[in-house]
Amino acid sequence: MTYAVLKLVHIIGAILIGAGLIGVWISDMRSRQLRELSAFSEAVRNIAVFYDGVVVPGALILLASDTWMIVEFFGGWSFVSVPWLAGMVYLFAFEFIEGNTVTRLYFMRLRRLTREALSVGSFTRSNA
Repeated sequence: MTYAVLKLVHIIGAILIGAGLIGVWISDMRSRQLRELSAFSEAVRNIAVFYDGVVVPGALILLASDTWMIVEFFGGWSFVSVPWLAGMVYLFAFEFIEGNTVTRLYFMRLRRLTREALSVGSFTRSNA
């Protein structure tokens, strides 16, 4: 029973991450096509909503459910002897760190620049 529930939670987390990343990608592609500041600002806001509201919760759900699954069904640190599982843990850790440093910093900077441009009323050159 526990395995079935954890598997369901894992699938929900994976769906959230996938859907959120698709939303971020579509919003980012849309923002690159826009020339009006208000529409661009809305696209940047949508990126933040998808990332903070869908991708991050999905990643946290995966982290919790997968950690529980590994501890309960793979004997904790002995998951290292299962190559596919060790690879998935490594990939998740790498993507979690990369997503919360490089990608997040980029979108936070984009949101800050967009807010500055909205306060001025037109696109501005970046000095940062």
